[in-house]
Amino acid sequence: MTYLRNCWYMAAWSGEVTAAPFARHILDEPILMFRKQDGDAVALTDRCPHRFAPLHLGKLDGDRIQCPYHGLKFNAEGRCVFNPQGAGATPAAASLRRYPLLERYGGLWIWMGDPTRADPALLPDYPFLEPGDRYAREQGYMHTKAYYELLSDNILDLGHVDFLHQGSLGCEATARAKPRTRQEGNRIYCDRWMPDARQGPLLNMLFERDEPVDAWIDVVWDPPGLMLLHFGMTDVGSAREGARETLNVHFMTPESERSTHYFWAGCRSFRRDEPGLGDTLRAGVEAAFSLEDKPMIEAQQAMMGDADFWSLKPVLLQGDAAAVLARRTLAKLIEAEQEAASPAAATAQ
Repeated sequence: MTYLRNCWYMAAWSGEVTAAPFARHILDEPILMFRKQDGDAVALTDRCPHRFAPLHLGKLDGDRIQCPYHGLKFNAEGRCVFNPQGAGATPAAASLRRYPLLERYGGLWIWMGDPTRADPALLPDYPFLEPGDRYAREQGYMHTKAYYELLSDNILDLGHVDFLHQGSLGCEATARAKPRTRQEGNRIYCDRWMPDARQGPLLNMLFERDEPVDAWIDVVWDPPGLMLLHFGMTDVGSAREGARETLNVHFMTPESERSTHYFWAGCRSFRRDEPGLGDTLRAGVEAAFSLEDKPMIEAQQAMMGDADFWSLKPVLLQGDAAAVLARRTLAKLIEAEQEAASPAAATAQ
């Protein structure tokens, strides 16, 4: 399976990584993360170059990780700085790859490609995720046994909400709403407008509504799998300006060709300090994701097996335009990246 490599992937929420070894596979590569004594996080290959032991099973000695098998120690730059074997010489080849790591928006972002191209400016803006008093936030993580593009499809085509999420997020309006899809550069927009319609129970609880409203869901997709979702509602016939709205993110990071790290967060600028509301929302969202989305998407992946998505000749419906654009855009970016990295391209330069 090929991946887009010269881009930022969310590796973890900031709170997941502490001054203890933390392991996670990303793009089929074993990654070790930990915080140094100054609090900065680092990401290294989680595989000792000697006998390939997982380093996260070792222990930290200051800012150095010690292999649990033969005791080699590696510093935060990935260099072997201690060898307890024999005369103690440290082989030049005994080094770990260090990955660029950026801490922003409450998360740790890893660059899996050429480290000289790791530009923080290439990460889309999600300022509402930064700590502060303006927004209340719930966030979570869900490991899913499916390729990450299926999870992106799930957010870009919200026509499933009325059927898969009956009793939580579903209503009768989402599937009927005609999506407006457009592309600007590599960014894709998909907006749904739902006038004079009732919304699902969880959303009605949050927005304190029980009557028909004008509602909208605007989704923004950035490669490789970063999505921002605006959801809001207002009185029928009223303007959107000044209405209550939530800002939600869905970040998909491939673990492998059959599994994904799914990071999500929801932010609101209203009812921020209401006791118990955050716990209720988190429980509702996690139930919708883990008990409804996850089983369906994993079942899709199992049904597809190792077949290529397009080889199965999927029938396309009205709501599929954004997901199709995202898949085609990502494929073009991967193809261009591979062509630029090919020996022929290097010779031409």
